[in-house]
Amino acid sequence: MSEAIEEDLERWEEASGGPPRQLDNRALLRPISTLDFPKNPASAAPSAPVGSALETMAAKNLGALLIVEGGKVVGIFSERDALRKRLFAGKGLDRPVREFMTPNPEVLTPHDTIALALNRMGMGGYRHVPLVDNERRPVGLLVMRDVVRYIVRFFPNLALNVPPHSVHEPPERNVEGG
Repeated sequence: MSEAIEEDLERWEEASGGPPRQLDNRALLRPISTLDFPKNPASAAPSAPVGSALETMAAKNLGALLIVEGGKVVGIFSERDALRKRLFAGKGLDRPVREFMTPNPEVLTPHDTIALALNRMGMGGYRHVPLVDNERRPVGLLVMRDVVRYIVRFFPNLALNVPPHSVHEPPERNVEGG
């Protein structure tokens, strides 16, 4: 989003008493920098052992790790990558993370809009998107959870005051057929 648009949004918010209280196009056209996202995301070199990357993710309770080489994002390694490549079997943990990462991931900047982030995450099926500067240096990591928290602010009563059980009965399941 251009600086002029950001300035106009800020002036409008000041004149109207703060950020929008309803989820509309103004709320979704705000920059990603509005969200609370990890500003110093954990990272590893492409040559790092994948076992070390998994240990870092487990120790810091992370779903993804940026893979950085020469100060630039060259990949992302997520828990989904670990599952799909069967790392839970415990084999090959000494191999480099570059063999398991998603190379050249789609990235966004903190100046891109929340709407664009939702579009990219929804269309690509991403739960984690690296945030970079103009030279592809990492500046953050956008996690779907952060976007959901932002949206929940607009519907706190509906999203946070939910009965402990659904009003619908769960489907009957048996052990066959998953």
